[in-house]
Amino acid sequence: MLRQSASMRAGRIYKEKHVIVGLLLRNYKTYQNINFIPLSNGSMFSAIVGENGSGKSSVLEALDSFFNSTEWNLNHSLAKGYPEREPYICPIFLIEKSSFDFEYDQYDDFLQKINEMVWSATPQEFNSSPKPVSEFCSNRDVLLSGGYGAHSHYLLPLGLIKTAAGAAPGSYFSIFESLEEFGALQNYPCWSEFVDALFFYVQTTYQYIYVPSEINFREYTKIESKTVQALLGTKIEEIVRNIVKKSTVTDINQKLNAFLAEISNTLEHYEYKKPAKKQNLFNQSHLTEKIIEAFFDSKILTKKVGKDSVPVNNLSSGEKRQALIDIARAFLLETEATREHHVIFAIDEPELSLHVSSCFEQFEKLKDISQASVQTIVTTHWYGFMPIVSDGVAIYCPKLETELIMIDLRCFREDIAKLRKTTQGKLPSDIELKGLNDLVQSMIASITGSDYRWIVCEGSADKIYLDFYLSRKKLFILPVGGSKHVKKIFRYLEMALDDHRDDIKGKVFLLLDTDKAFEKYDANDSIKQIQIKRIHNDIDESKTILKSTSNTEYHPPTVMEDTLIPNDFTTTLRSFESDPDFGDYVGPLLDAINHDHEDWPAALAFDLRTTEQRSMEELFNLPGFKVKFALKYTEIADVSNIPLWMNELTDFLFPVIRKSRTNKPRG
Repeated sequence: MLRQSASMRAGRIYKEKHVIVGLLLRNYKTYQNINFIPLSNGSMFSAIVGENGSGKSSVLEALDSFFNSTEWNLNHSLAKGYPEREPYICPIFLIEKSSFDFEYDQYDDFLQKINEMVWSATPQEFNSSPKPVSEFCSNRDVLLSGGYGAHSHYLLPLGLIKTAAGAAPGSYFSIFESLEEFGALQNYPCWSEFVDALFFYVQTTYQYIYVPSEINFREYTKIESKTVQALLGTKIEEIVRNIVKKSTVTDINQKLNAFLAEISNTLEHYEYKKPAKKQNLFNQSHLTEKIIEAFFDSKILTKKVGKDSVPVNNLSSGEKRQALIDIARAFLLETEATREHHVIFAIDEPELSLHVSSCFEQFEKLKDISQASVQTIVTTHWYGFMPIVSDGVAIYCPKLETELIMIDLRCFREDIAKLRKTTQGKLPSDIELKGLNDLVQSMIASITGSDYRWIVCEGSADKIYLDFYLSRKKLFILPVGGSKHVKKIFRYLEMALDDHRDDIKGKVFLLLDTDKAFEKYDANDSIKQIQIKRIHNDIDESKTILKSTSNTEYHPPTVMEDTLIPNDFTTTLRSFESDPDFGDYVGPLLDAINHDHEDWPAALAFDLRTTEQRSMEELFNLPGFKVKFALKYTEIADVSNIPLWMNELTDFLFPVIRKSRTNKPRG
């Protein structure tokens, strides 16, 4: 059931988008002058990385000021005065048109015109600072190349500006107000009403949950706190109000007023009176507030440890950070289907005070949150997330006043290589190396300090199959984007642990495909807790075998899909028969498949001709198909009917320790 909902989640995220894709800031905290901060390419996960003082947390704080009206943390330059330096915060929203519930049809013309302008305006049309304009246009080009556009999505800026120190923030559209056509719209008589309606939509549709690095943990985790209420998507006040009837409140007021009147008569020259002109009666809000206070004040969050429980407030700083993510993940995943708001979950340094071995798990949970239709924005100094999160972006904040860089995590190595060329090697710094180092450090700590198990595989689809068949506690499955990176991690682990093999409590299995362009790889198997092997469909044995990387048998090439259960494979393939993107391939392949060997791996059972094999390869190389097929397969397949070769992984990672029999002496 959980696996099915995960598949459904992935499908829904792909279809519906309510994302902040960028932020325009002026004179807020570290951001002086006008700055554009890219936040998303349409994906739901964003990690802001960079040195201390580069402005990572300022982004999350600015969004908190915008959504939750917290105090503005202004740049020191405003000491010279506000004129021509007015601070502002202007998020840019990407909203799918079909899910945009804006109930003000009279303003539809405004919406369409702004949308067309924002999607199509050229840099030359702006009469504003060229740098943020250019950076916005670059980010917009990324969205356009990802298939977003004016036909399907609104791209709407909506900001707040402070014109004086004590002034309340007013509406502002940043660089877009410099567009001639935008200025013309602002002259319409009903413009201000439209802007009010747009703000009302944002306030009632979005929920921004911000967890800074320093918090009052007990207050944050109270069930009646704003943070937990937002995570739950339920207001306790509303639950209590529905219980407390108005007639009860009226009855209380009448009887207590009668009681006070009696006392006044008894006292003659004295009376009990509220020290204010207006004699407010006890109302439903008063009673609701008191019930919540009385019921929940003594309730504290505790962590179950065996049969005991420990108040979370008594945990270490790192464990508290873990608890925050655990709570957020549990509530946000539970409420996904019933959630009434578009939630944005932002957290500063989720790895703060954590042992390095726990960082991986922390980011796995954040990835789960982002896959539950929650835009997730984090700041971090732990770069190990880069090989983990395949659908998201990293935003690199250089300390110098240069352009912020957005890196697509699906192809972050290629993005970094391009950036090195365009910046003559200056930017970004050693991000890829740091990402791999942080990740391997986390792996080493988890298998030496504890008994965690890891499977390192090539791609995201491989992880989906392995999760489905092998998932269990203390097992991490890590896709790293190709055989080169699997081998690199093996070398890192081997070098780091060569002199510490006696300290290893856990295990790591590194899994390779058998590629067409076969490369023999002589791996040293001297550390028994770490193995690297490749999957290969052996024609003579009619089964999938895990072979040594030094073995030279490489025909036929074998990927994970080739090793699956044949019937489950064909049923999954048939589900794509009418798909507009994939159907043309699927029909002929289904006609060609005719197998009598359900106990063989799929590719051997199908015995396709060369042309049909090539067609199958082309289908799986189409954008998005490999992952979609894997998700569908895990909905259809029987988890207990496991491909036999995977049992070898289980036997290595979780060997069954059999007790030896001892003969009892005869009495």
